[in-house]
Formats: sequence, structure tokens, C-alpha cells
Amino acid sequence: MNGYLLSIPMLSEDYFPVFVFAIVGLIFPAAVFFLNRYFRPTKLTKIKDTTYECGSIPVGEAKIQFHFQYYMFAIIFVVFDIVVVFLMIWAVVFQAMDLKSSISILIFIGILSLGLMYALKKEAKIWI
Repeated sequence: MNGYLLSIPMLSEDYFPVFVFAIVGLIFPAAVFFLNRYFRPTKLTKIKDTTYECGSIPVGEAKIQFHFQYYMFAIIFVVFDIVVVFLMIWAVVFQAMDLKSSISILIFIGILSLGLMYALKKEAKIWI
């Protein structure tokens, strides 16, 4: 029994480099973020407090509100990106899929189509 246990490779030895990499990957960005306070210049001036516009003096207020239509277009764009990613994967494995997978992708397309129709209907009331 003891010979069997000694022949099994230890998982801790195999994953030790991954553990060290994960610890460094978590600690290094946090340390750099907090050390930034000690090395940055903190002298505030009126020029540093203004909005940067390619070296020219800014005119007017930089804080403006965007219309809702831009957010709606951004959401529709993200939805179409997600659909394209899933449909490309689906197209690659289309021949090897069974009936259950085909039904699930049709349900997915149906739900996204309902969302698209809702967004277009809502958009028609708002802007178009």
C-alpha cells in the first residue's frame, strides 16, 4: 500500500508554478495601484484641473448628457456581437449536432429575435 501512494505524483508539486503565478498576478496590480500614490506628483493647479483638449483652452462645459438612443444602439450592437459569436460556433458544428442541440439553438435565436423586435419597436417610438 505504501509503495502505491509513493508512486502517485503529488498535485501540489505539479500546480505550484500555477499557484505562484496566480499569487503574483493578483498581488502585483494591487501593489502597483497603491504604490502609485507615493510616486505621483500631487501638485494641483488650475490648468491640471481643466479638461484636456489638445493643448487649447476648453470652451464650454465638458459634462454633457448623451441621448438614450446612443445607449440603445450600443445594447443592440452588443446583442448582435453575442449572436454572431454563438452562431459562428453553431455553424462550425452544425453537421455533428443532435436534435436537442438544434432545438436549443433555435430557442436561443427565438429569444434574441424577440429582444430585437422589442428594441426596434421601442426605438421606433423614441427616435425613428
